[in-house]
Amino acid sequence: MLNRSISDYPEALKWYNRSMRYYSQTKLLRKQSMVHLNIGVTHYKVGDYAAAFASLNRSLEIGVEGGWTHRQCFANIALGNVYRLTRQFREARRLLHTAYGQAQELGFLREEALSLEFLGDVYRDENKPADARRFYDRAMAIARSIAPEGDIVMEIQRRVGECLLHEGDAAGAAAPLVQALEMARAQGDRYEAGVTLRVMAQVARAIGDASAAAANIERSVALLDEIGARHELAVSLLTGVEIGLEAFDRLVAAGRSDVLDTGSEHLERLWDQITRALDLLLKVDVAWWTARGRRLAEGVSGRRAAHEERLRAAAIAGERGPQTAANVIIHNSGVMRDLIQLCDLFAVSGEPVLITGETGTGKELIARRLHERGPRAAGPLVTVNVAAIPSAMFEREFFGHVRGAFSGADRDGDGFAARAHGGTLFLDEIGELPLEMQPKLLRLIQEGTFQAIGDPRERRADLRLVAATNADLARMAKEGSFRSDLLYRLKILELHLPPVRERREDVLLLLQHFLGLCSGRPADLADFFDRTTLREFQEYDWPGNVREVAMVARRAVMERQARGGVTVGHVLQGASGHLSADAGPALLELSVDDPKRERARILLALEEAGGNRLVASRRLGMSRSTLYRKMEKLGIGNRKI
Repeated sequence: MLNRSISDYPEALKWYNRSMRYYSQTKLLRKQSMVHLNIGVTHYKVGDYAAAFASLNRSLEIGVEGGWTHRQCFANIALGNVYRLTRQFREARRLLHTAYGQAQELGFLREEALSLEFLGDVYRDENKPADARRFYDRAMAIARSIAPEGDIVMEIQRRVGECLLHEGDAAGAAAPLVQALEMARAQGDRYEAGVTLRVMAQVARAIGDASAAAANIERSVALLDEIGARHELAVSLLTGVEIGLEAFDRLVAAGRSDVLDTGSEHLERLWDQITRALDLLLKVDVAWWTARGRRLAEGVSGRRAAHEERLRAAAIAGERGPQTAANVIIHNSGVMRDLIQLCDLFAVSGEPVLITGETGTGKELIARRLHERGPRAAGPLVTVNVAAIPSAMFEREFFGHVRGAFSGADRDGDGFAARAHGGTLFLDEIGELPLEMQPKLLRLIQEGTFQAIGDPRERRADLRLVAATNADLARMAKEGSFRSDLLYRLKILELHLPPVRERREDVLLLLQHFLGLCSGRPADLADFFDRTTLREFQEYDWPGNVREVAMVARRAVMERQARGGVTVGHVLQGASGHLSADAGPALLELSVDDPKRERARILLALEEAGGNRLVASRRLGMSRSTLYRKMEKLGIGNRKI
């Protein structure tokens, strides 16, 4: 088993565990050592190194207790390789040299060759290919003497090709790699075939054959994914991302115009690959590989940000319609870049996501991104404003009803849960969910089941839940107005959207974006605001966040149109709440006067709620009567806007 490919990981472990139970009952320790060895090798083949260490150390312990040198030798070889795979090279060398000595003492030629092969791997991984090849040559001489067409010869052929590639001889690496692949296929070793195809992709990349590189890495990923080899699959995914980035960079460097049309899709594919690789590497838990994956993720993220900037520039120049730029999350700040990376990592999971942040930060936009980049993207995205649904109607709206369930129910009606089947259910303002409904939502999340009103049958809904709130759910849980078990279930994955005051680098980009959307054409900031105003915009705290930026942009467009194209000099947010076209000194003082800040918050909440004062009061965290008093005090008309 030491160098055999796994074909069915769960099935192999099932039979090994049955064997272990039998040998434990019969107290056959030497056999137990053998099974522990096979279990450990199976674990490391799929990248479960913690389990591999446990089984292999137990195999070694039994070998030492029984005085069986051959069992110690086998365990030392496998343990040495796992230490090498986890980048603990000193311990790997020690164990492999010990195993080599034991193999020589026993006259076990195969184990001699394996020890030398894995010692070569240590030097190869330390980026010493010439030293590695000396060990491979010695191992190859032994392997050819005992099995010229055997698995060790196959493995060393691939390793020699790898070393030649690292030494800069890509052309010379091709022949041993082709031989290794042919032997792997003849022996039915999909693990070795998958790894060899990856190295062949790297060779093709080195000699400039981009199409062969892409084809080989795709085949490598498919094979390694099929057998569940997590670590090697992650490495192949990383290699595929490197190849894809090089292809993208070549298009950009060549000034190809079609990069604007194809670049977004290409980079999204690479982002999907790197996030999947990182997910696998976090399970493998080898810090060196995780760090490499994160560096590569930063490379993809940086190119995505640069490409989005190219799209915005093209929109401003009139080369593309404003809708292209509207489809991206407008940002330039590091805090938003990190958030979007985390969002895309979460998207591939099926777990609930809780989005937190102040009103107006764009929680619904993030929810849409989670849906569109997740496994249920082909299904519906059902958005529910919890605060807008009266408590008495919530269960009916959420779970549906059957005919005759209540007065006026003359036909069956589907609720939000049924409509979201196969897709994503987004609950905005989850903190407003009635307490009596919360255990039913928890049941839907955990078991995927619910009951419509009037129907005794249990129904099922396959959906992913995304929730958003600007409330302090932890405080509400302590006070008893929000169930702690539901909160813990929602908080498995959490995204916190920063307020605009914490992402000031994005203010002018956001403003330009909304000016373009409101104008229906690419917009230039200088057409609307003078430099003093733009500087003050960057210093302002924007209590209404992105929604307030959008409101200022809409009013600026309306004011400019009303005044025949006159540049709006600055913004006055006083009792009248209007824009001024005065080109004199800027008077933006929104962040100074608390009543003015509160007035802005109330106006934005009313606008968001479509003028519904009950919904607006809930969003603001105050009673409806308090909202009326504040509206009267701040000069806000008591009418639907």
